[in-house]
Amino acid sequence: MVKTGGKPSASEVVYSIQDNLPALYFAFGRGKTELLAEELSREWDFLLPGEKNKVEQAIRDAEAQNSGLFGNRRHNLRQILIQGIAYHHAGMSPALKDLVERLYESRLIYVLFCTETFAVGVNFPAASTVFDSCRKWDGREFRGLLNREFFQMAGRAGRRGFDPVGRVYVRIDDRFPEQTGFYSEDEVEPVRGRLTISPNTVLSLLYWKTDEEINRFLEQNLAAYQNNKESRRIKTELAAMEEKFTGLGGCFCEDIFQPSCFLLRTKLKKELHTLSNRRRRGRPGARDRRDEIRAILKITQKKCQHHLCVDARKKQDIFTEKKTRLSRRLKMLDRHSRDFELEFNNMWDLLEELDYVGGRELQPRGLFALYLHVQELLVTELVFNGYIRDKTPQEVVAILSGVDYIPGRDEQVEPGLINLEPVDELRKQLLKKGVPENFCVWSHLPGSLSSAWYDGASFEELLARCSLQEGDIFSMLRRTIDLLRQIERAAGEDVELRQQMEHIRFRLDRDEVAIMGV
Repeated sequence: MVKTGGKPSASEVVYSIQDNLPALYFAFGRGKTELLAEELSREWDFLLPGEKNKVEQAIRDAEAQNSGLFGNRRHNLRQILIQGIAYHHAGMSPALKDLVERLYESRLIYVLFCTETFAVGVNFPAASTVFDSCRKWDGREFRGLLNREFFQMAGRAGRRGFDPVGRVYVRIDDRFPEQTGFYSEDEVEPVRGRLTISPNTVLSLLYWKTDEEINRFLEQNLAAYQNNKESRRIKTELAAMEEKFTGLGGCFCEDIFQPSCFLLRTKLKKELHTLSNRRRRGRPGARDRRDEIRAILKITQKKCQHHLCVDARKKQDIFTEKKTRLSRRLKMLDRHSRDFELEFNNMWDLLEELDYVGGRELQPRGLFALYLHVQELLVTELVFNGYIRDKTPQEVVAILSGVDYIPGRDEQVEPGLINLEPVDELRKQLLKKGVPENFCVWSHLPGSLSSAWYDGASFEELLARCSLQEGDIFSMLRRTIDLLRQIERAAGEDVELRQQMEHIRFRLDRDEVAIMGV
């Protein structure tokens, strides 16, 4: 833990751990990684002249392959890299992230400010990991990191063959120490299975599987197994506790909670003390209750080994508390238990109403949706209702780029000239017919960007039209290209539709967007 009084700056943190670099410095926010990197660059320069030359050469090579690599938004990153500092997050273009990763792998980056995505699927260890905070925004609220999230990132500390140990540092604000979690590997949360019964799930099972295979799939998936296993464990634990609770009853005599009983008298004395409090003694009925308690306490207390009763009662109270907690967990499991067979049948009924299936037979719409893996009902309806086939390429791109797109809180895009209201109306009609909202996700927001890209606009022009970052635009266009490919497969023998999608896909898959080419 790095504590320097108040809220230590990134420079102060790095000064404290300078003998244990390179470091991955985790911050929860794209903008935060950039601000911290710029802050550190004003005071630190880690590279020797020969190392700077290597970085500059790597930058020149990357720019030769990707013109406008840094653009207007990343011009400061060039100088930061030459100082052995960098940042890395999903808003950066793939080419720029690749450059940062290669420099880090070449040991030319000493402090890399990154978001938690860097800890997933990228095998770049460090001598140390640093947490700017142990709280994050999860899309709904700010919360503390889970154990598994913390150790996923902390586990990057320690390079095999270089570091005898990995070091993990947490930046603590002395004013708010409670905001920092303290984590235990023994308490890492288990991975939970999740199964979504989507339209494609039902169509695929009906098309490829027998009834017996479908039942086995629904009953033996990981999510159902884990839920049932935990429920059985809790029920077994509750039964054992109940048995121990009952067994403790043998410690009490026949006068338990009678006027002569030590346990009752102790309880009554506490109540009398409470009722004698200045604020309570004037309440209605308080005086009569005090007189009643005093009358009971005048009765002679039984002489016995009451400490045995006290110990037994304390143990019963502990069991009661544990039983309450476990019972609450069991009710939550029951409340959230997924009846996958019911979900399957409900989706099957919906597909029949929408004319995707007739019994077990897939209708034309169902056969088309079988080859789609994102928002399959919405995309199928777009195709079958003429929203795709009868439109210009620019309109098609604007429509499809909005499929499964969820705008960020502050995203803004200059509106285009294409009228996308009919698509929103179609979406509303599907919702009225019972299509769940999570299977009918669409936004008009990226439409003007994708259509401009189809018309030949440069990546810099797209950036100038919106508040999105390079990585967001890249991901949106790549998802659109993938969806076009899915529609090509679904088109089957419909040569006209397949060629239409192929033509649009080739026009989109260019320049910066084709860097990762597939």
